[in-house]
Amino acid sequence: MKIYYKLKLIKIIFLKYLLIIFFVCNFIEETVAQTHKKKVFSLLQGRHWSLNVESFINLGEGTDVILIDIAGDTKTINYLRFRALEALSLFPTEDTATFLEETIETSFTPLARRGFEAYHKGFRKTKPQRVKKIALLLLKHPKENIRISAARAIRSIDKEIFKKFLKSEKQLWVRKEAQK
Repeated sequence: MKIYYKLKLIKIIFLKYLLIIFFVCNFIEETVAQTHKKKVFSLLQGRHWSLNVESFINLGEGTDVILIDIAGDTKTINYLRFRALEALSLFPTEDTATFLEETIETSFTPLARRGFEAYHKGFRKTKPQRVKKIALLLLKHPKENIRISAARAIRSIDKEIFKKFLKSEKQLWVRKEAQK
């Protein structure tokens, strides 16, 4: 009988330590994730901000997920969301592509335009047909700035379609901007 109680006690102590180890590991993982997120946020800050490619790349795995969180968070101030979109162009993953496609389709004009520009920059070499498909749809967008971004992208992919766009675009200023 004594052995049974000793084994039960050992089992309880073992489970207690296992539970403590689980909570400590979980806490450490959350702390590391929060530190990573703070580093990403710090790279998006600054009055005279420009995309620091090397710094973002050096952050390593998971940076794209944090940037997607920031860019998709409607509670985050827009200039940080815009910068996060630009930084996403450095991470041409399937998750990034899916997020940017959704952003292009569903967001307000400035975010959609920046989303497309990041999409074009990040995927024009690896997935040119995918970029072309979205750009062709955006050439008919009601907002001029989105049509301009799409036309600039098309110009680098298919010169004939770009020429057709210039002939069909009704607004002179849009045609001029698309050619810059």
